[in-house]
Amino acid sequence: MHLIALLCQDDQLSRALSEFHDVASKVILHPVPYLHDLERVLASLEPLDFAGALILSASLQERAFSLSSRSSLDAQEAAAADSVTVTPGSLVAEYNLGRAVGLALQHIDCDARGARAVVLGAGPMGRAVARDLASSGVRHLSVLGTNRPEAEQTASQLAITTDVVARAQDDPLAFKLLDGADLLVRIDTSTHIPTRHLGPHLTVVDLAPQAMSPLRQRATNLGAVTLGARDIQAQQVALCLNHILGSTFDAGQFLSLIHGIGEGV
Repeated sequence: MHLIALLCQDDQLSRALSEFHDVASKVILHPVPYLHDLERVLASLEPLDFAGALILSASLQERAFSLSSRSSLDAQEAAAADSVTVTPGSLVAEYNLGRAVGLALQHIDCDARGARAVVLGAGPMGRAVARDLASSGVRHLSVLGTNRPEAEQTASQLAITTDVVARAQDDPLAFKLLDGADLLVRIDTSTHIPTRHLGPHLTVVDLAPQAMSPLRQRATNLGAVTLGARDIQAQQVALCLNHILGSTFDAGQFLSLIHGIGEGV
């Protein structure tokens, strides 16, 4: 039996994932309280015979990274961890959000190669998504941050085959970049996207917590294909378990659980 700690401040998501049962993999996802004392929780994993932990709350991920002994390149790039694997005497951090977005797009047959993509938001999440999109072969990538230095930091050192622009969200050029986009990923969910930028040409990934955010609803009404936070989280959970256990998990197993709380595609 493989015990995996579930560190998640979203009670609905935590309850849904705790119902995961897979006889073949013998995995138990166990919600863990006392998230205010993350250092103690992570230090307890090995003595209590946990194989690792899923850290699904963004507010805990930078701290989890700093408490880990070793980390993957993705985790180092983001300075954040959405999973840790227990090894003898150490914790190994991994960060899967960027890859999760890429797999979710593949799941709906959205090929990012050659696309003109806009990422709204910076920080670890924006960096991870921008890095994966650039690696996937987007032709042009715009990162729009709260300010230009923040956006430039997020967009630095990406694949040289991608034309990269970094601007503040209120820069006049930002509206032109949105007009030319065919893929939009909104990480900063406080950012408003005017309806004139939406349409059937567009694929929208929105990390807002609602089952159907106002942005997704407006985009869907205009013929766009959309994905929400729950769709990304299903891919993220599968990737985290793959790293912790060295097995292959199907994100569809987790989507079906999430659908049970009414927050899937």
